Amino acid sequence: MTFSEAIQSVFSKATKMEGRAPRSEYWYWILFTVIVQLFALVPLVVVAMMVRQSDFWVIMPFLIAAAAIWFFLWLTHITVTVRRYHDQGLSGWMFFISLVPVIGGLLEFIFMLQPSQPGSNKFGVQVLGK
Repeated sequence: MTFSEAIQSVFSKATKMEGRAPRSEYWYWILFTVIVQLFALVPLVVVAMMVRQSDFWVIMPFLIAAAAIWFFLWLTHITVTVRRYHDQGLSGWMFFISLVPVIGGLLEFIFMLQPSQPGSNKFGVQVLGK
């Protein structure tokens, strides 16, 4: 799966937790979110550095835009992560492992590196060749 195919796939399934997401789709999505967040935060930081502390209201539109972008990416991250767990034959409820302080994020990272379950599983057919 190419970068653009992965992004299109995630956007088309932004609200769907059914099905499977191969490793390439998940990791390309992570790369995309990092890039988008950088582009959303850079203007916020630049404007914040240019205004006086008493003029905080000037950065509010940038702050609201960055928060809206982050919120959308966060919701979509949940759905692609659930589908990634499904791809391994695991329950989507495994997503909540990431909420465990300190070790949860590391465990989720390890799970996201695991290969897909070959063939079909109860969550659908494996996306072959991707």
